[in-house]
Amino acid sequence: MAADQLHIPENPSKNFDEFFRFKLGRDPPSDARNTLLVVTTLIAALTFQAGINPPGGVWQEDRYSPENCTVVTAANNCTIIRHAGKAILASSEAAYALFIFANTLAFSAATNTILFLLLDSPFQTEIILAIYSTNFTYGSSIAAVHPPGAVRWEYIFIAFLLPYVLRVFSTIIRRYK
Repeated sequence: MAADQLHIPENPSKNFDEFFRFKLGRDPPSDARNTLLVVTTLIAALTFQAGINPPGGVWQEDRYSPENCTVVTAANNCTIIRHAGKAILASSEAAYALFIFANTLAFSAATNTILFLLLDSPFQTEIILAIYSTNFTYGSSIAAVHPPGAVRWEYIFIAFLLPYVLRVFSTIIRRYK
């Protein structure tokens, strides 16, 4: 079979991106689907891990003000300024808010893609249950390391829903075009 029938460039080193780009006539759709599943699964795993263990880690102990306090009570003048188990990155509210929003958006887009690619599979119900349970677990996990008032929950909710809403809108637009 000639190289032009396979749509393979004569010299892959001269057109590297063309050589590896998906071609409908050359590449079976199942290969593209499997590749997308691997990539989105890796993205989902990476963003889940980053959400529950944010950059910089979490504080290991509570910190009080003034320094000699150990417990906050109504009788003393102590305040807690740092909570054990909460994200260190949240010390910079803007950076933490941007990180959580982008990470949640990527996680949600990845799980949405996995869900879309596995629809109509023999275990569709189980997959949907697993995806939604994983989304709930992600939300619960970031809530556990999320310091009070660090990010507004509305933004996290928007980041979770945006990929699903975009999928529905694009389907509606394609249907009525």
